[in-house]
Amino acid sequence: MNDSASKNDCRKRFLPLSNGVKGVQFDMWNSIQEIAAFAEPEIGRTTTPAEVVETADGRSDRWVVVIFDDTYHSMDYVIWALIKTFPEMSTTEATLIMLEAHNTGKGVATLCGREQALKYRNSLRVLQLNCDVEPGW
Repeated sequence: MNDSASKNDCRKRFLPLSNGVKGVQFDMWNSIQEIAAFAEPEIGRTTTPAEVVETADGRSDRWVVVIFDDTYHSMDYVIWALIKTFPEMSTTEATLIMLEAHNTGKGVATLCGREQALKYRNSLRVLQLNCDVEPGW
């Protein structure tokens, strides 16, 4: 088979497509201006920020459950205890919290309301982990 014949055959099949395609020209500048006009806020429109729920003493209801580093439990046990206490927590997240506690002395396990934080603290204490609840950030 002739090599030049196969190249010509290939060109006959593909070149007419690029020459014969008709379409709408895309004007990038006009499209950008249309998007920018759409994204601009309406004149006179105001937005209100989300409200923060506050407790009786004036602070927001945000509390952190902090675990402390100890020499009694293995790293695997701490990861297991975190996953057992916080069902929505992944193994990776539990590992990072455990490493934070190991390297810095304390690790933040979660940020939640006071009642829920106390429940988490009690659950972790049942599993003999040293932890506490602190006002949130």
